[in-house]
Amino acid sequence: MTIIAQAPGPQGWDAYEVTLENGQPKFAPTNREPDSYCIPGFVDLHIHGAFGIDFMSATSDDLIQLAELLRAEGYAGFLPTTITYDASTIQTAINNLPNHSLIWGFHLEGPFISPEYPGAQPPEAIIPIPGEPSPWNEILNDPRLRLITLAPEQPNALPLIKKLKEQGVIVSAGHTNATYAEIQSAVQAGLTHATHTYNAMRPLHHREPGTLGAVLNLDQIHAELIYDRHHVSKPAAEILLKIKPADKVIAVSDCTLAKGKAPGDQFTMWGHLVTKGKSDVRLTSINSLAGSCASLLDCFRNLAQDFSPEIATRLCSINPLKELKKSKFDRWIILDQNFQIQPL
Repeated sequence: MTIIAQAPGPQGWDAYEVTLENGQPKFAPTNREPDSYCIPGFVDLHIHGAFGIDFMSATSDDLIQLAELLRAEGYAGFLPTTITYDASTIQTAINNLPNHSLIWGFHLEGPFISPEYPGAQPPEAIIPIPGEPSPWNEILNDPRLRLITLAPEQPNALPLIKKLKEQGVIVSAGHTNATYAEIQSAVQAGLTHATHTYNAMRPLHHREPGTLGAVLNLDQIHAELIYDRHHVSKPAAEILLKIKPADKVIAVSDCTLAKGKAPGDQFTMWGHLVTKGKSDVRLTSINSLAGSCASLLDCFRNLAQDFSPEIATRLCSINPLKELKKSKFDRWIILDQNFQIQPL
């Protein structure tokens, strides 16, 4: 199969004649006008579920079904993401993780977060970081743990960050009221990531730059961006993209089981009554966002339309792969000019 496509090829983002053999591209220079895009598959570091499936309640078969549905959405890999629950409930969810080529581990979001910034996390399950011995050790020592979201201002946070960093786990600040100085200390201990930037974190103030100020200013931090056009406005996303180094912004979906449900549907999710909108999902009681109902394909399209296909590819595919220290793009996908996935 040979196409003329824009792609991140050997000479950077450009038009190439692309020949695909066994799903892998070979690039040749061309002067012809491209009619499609050839990019690495999407890598989602923060996804709770989709299509009525939630990681916390899913069986192994459910997660296999979810992976195949996400494959059809252009995914190359993803980290099923927990929410704030007790250790036993989270361990059960982890035990149900199947061996699947698209499931690259898991992301532990909570329960070591700030009660001041719970978002849609169940507030009654938020706990401080425990000392030793800890009922959380089995989870924290699980080799499938690839990323953890915590509030680094908590007591015992810095030793835990250092330990997890040594294990190769990406440590992220999220649902946090940390000051700028507290984020600096966490970065020195090994923190390198920020969960859903702008959301559920101490905001920027000119006298106390807070968590957000540290995320924007410290180049060691990879900043997640949910670009579903609800969590972050276009100007705020533009600020993030202008300030952070090109490889330090990572698009995530934060997608929930609400994706695929009809607008107006009401249902219980994570102990809350939520309402599905046209392209968002919200806590019914206070009308605040409760995760998203956008896959990374949806976020890619938004980024490509509002910024550029090159930026969208970097954020949705290349940057998360690099942060996971994966040097090879295992899956490539083809999209037409309307960003619809095409068969290989």
